[in-house]
Amino acid sequence: MDVEIGEVSSSVHTTDSGALLHPKMIEQLVRMVLGKLKDAQEHEKRVNDEKDLRPGASADESKSWD
Repeated sequence: MDVEIGEVSSSVHTTDSGALLHPKMIEQLVRMVLGKLKDAQEHEKRVNDEKDLRPGASADESKSWD
């Protein structure tokens, strides 16, 4: 089963289709997805913070800083 949320995607392989409906399996999947989302958000924040520290590295380099 493929799980995709925004830019985060993951594949989950299982041998028993009924196991996917088990509450513990659903909880584990939710924890995995939330963990991936948190990692992606933290990475995006680090990138944005780094861009704030280096204004010349931004996409709008043509702006003058008068």
